[in-house]
Amino acid sequence: MPGVIADLRDGPKEKVPEVRNAYRFLRGAHNSVQGIVNASQALAEQRRSANSTTTGRPASEEVDLLRSALVMASSGIDASMQRIIWDAGRYLIPKSGTAARAQYEAHLKQALSGKNNVDDGLRNAIIGAEPRDGLLEYYLAMKTRASFQGSGDLKKRVRGTLGVPHASIPDSSLESLDSFFTARNKIAHAMDYQRPDEPGRTKRTHRSVDEVTAMCNNALAVSADLLHAVADVIIATRRVK
Repeated sequence: MPGVIADLRDGPKEKVPEVRNAYRFLRGAHNSVQGIVNASQALAEQRRSANSTTTGRPASEEVDLLRSALVMASSGIDASMQRIIWDAGRYLIPKSGTAARAQYEAHLKQALSGKNNVDDGLRNAIIGAEPRDGLLEYYLAMKTRASFQGSGDLKKRVRGTLGVPHASIPDSSLESLDSFFTARNKIAHAMDYQRPDEPGRTKRTHRSVDEVTAMCNNALAVSADLLHAVADVIIATRRVK
C-alpha cells in the first residue's frame, strides 16, 4: 500500500541461531522506519488541518523525517548484514565442501599468491597462536569493515561470502536496491543537495512519502529474503551427512 511501511516477513521457522540476531537487527530497523514514517504523516495531517486546502508542498520537517527513514533503514540493513556475515560465516566457512569455504580458500590463496603485499592483519593471523581461528577472524573482519554501498557489496560480501546460490537471490533482486542506496548516500554525504559541488544556491531533493516507503519496503523485504536464503544454506548444510 502506498505511503505505508509493509509488515516484515517472519523469520525462518526452523531453528537457525546463526540468523537470529541479524533478523532481530533488521526487525528493529523496520520498527524504527515505521515510526518515522508515521511521524511524518502525522505532521502532514496537522499541516493540512491547519490550512484551507488539503493539498500543498510538504513542510521541511516532513521531508527531513522521510530522509531519516531512508538513513535508518540503511543503518539497520548494514547492522543486519554485518552480523549475518559474522554469525553465519563462523558456522559455514569451517565446513568442508560448502560454497562459503570455497570462497574463503580462494580469497586466502589470492592474498598469499605473491601478486599483492601481505597486509599486517593477515601476517599476524598466520603467525598467531591459533592461526585457524585468526585467519577466519581476519577474513570476516575484511568482509564487514565498511558499510554497504550498493548491490555489488551485497552480491560479493553477503551472497558470495556465505555461498548463497544466485537462484535464491538473483542479481535483479539485489540490483533493485541501488536507487535506495543512491538516495541514502545523497542524504548521508551531501545533505541531499542536488549539486553540492556548485557554488551559490542549490536545491535539495524532495521525495514523496510514496517514493520513500516504496524504497524502504523493497530494501527491507530483499534484506529479509537474503537472510532467509542464508538460513536455507545453513539448514541444507546440517542435513548433509
